[in-house]
Amino acid sequence: MEDTNRPVDEMIEEDGIITLTDEDGATVDFEFLDLLNYEGASYAVVVPVEDETDTVQIFRVEDPDQEENTFIPVVDEETAMAVFELFKEKNKDDFDFA
Repeated sequence: MEDTNRPVDEMIEEDGIITLTDEDGATVDFEFLDLLNYEGASYAVVVPVEDETDTVQIFRVEDPDQEENTFIPVVDEETAMAVFELFKEKNKDDFDFA
């Protein structure tokens, strides 16, 4: 998924929604939760707006400060869990991780 118009911080709307476009041109809205650095890479933690399970998705963000950036789904479970643990620690006062 990618957005070729703006840096990540400019992509986030006032309501915390970020719209990504997949390789087929379909758009998907996500609630943007956080942008974290892990082992020299940037990762976005998001929740699909249409998903009622509140399951987070983690994307590696290429060139997060550039005008063109690509969100790549993290498929490596070890990396995904490490990023999620960072997210939980950083946001423990803002979310209930029961």
